[in-house]
Amino acid sequence: MQAYFPERLAKCYIVHMPRFFVSVWRMVSRFIEKSTLEKIVIVTNDDEKKIFIEEIGEEALPVEYGGKAILRAIQDVQVPTLEG
Repeated sequence: MQAYFPERLAKCYIVHMPRFFVSVWRMVSRFIEKSTLEKIVIVTNDDEKKIFIEEIGEEALPVEYGGKAILRAIQDVQVPTLEG
């Protein structure tokens, strides 16, 4: 399947995953091309978390993931109306 679809993923960070997922990932990752596999990072330790925060940026990263951004539900966002 990978031969027919272009790669568009720059980097994928997976955070707060249970240990069960990490075990399953080790089995599944054997079937993924090396170039794709290098783009996927499962954040499991402080060093990986630090790199994750640096790459995403604290201002854009929600507090739940170690950043400073505050998430708001879409229904709570007020969009200004255009009057003309």
